[in-house]
Amino acid sequence: MRWNKPYVRGSSLHGLIGRDAPASTAWVRDQQLEEVRRAMIGSLSGFSGCEVARMNIRLRYAGDIEALWYLRTDLQSTLAPLQGEPSAKNVIAQVTLLFQGLLPRALGTPVARASAS
Repeated sequence: MRWNKPYVRGSSLHGLIGRDAPASTAWVRDQQLEEVRRAMIGSLSGFSGCEVARMNIRLRYAGDIEALWYLRTDLQSTLAPLQGEPSAKNVIAQVTLLFQGLLPRALGTPVARASAS
């Protein structure tokens, strides 16, 4: 009886453990995701309270760029009572620009949405 040899993909470490090598663009996309996440969390710095802590946790554990996109409105709702509605809208407008080129086409681009309004 012949023993089955494991299928080895390529000669990389990922191939030896049976995983595909990460795509070269995945690293860049992860960096952009973290840049957006840091900006959103940074907008909460200097504030405290239960709602700020809850929003901070939600931002830290958002799994992808779409989750962060949908958390913008909640972030604005958290910031508005702390620093005023106009300032909160300004923060969200700055954060929205960071999403450019990261969202699926179905969600549209932030620039296209802003000019349509």
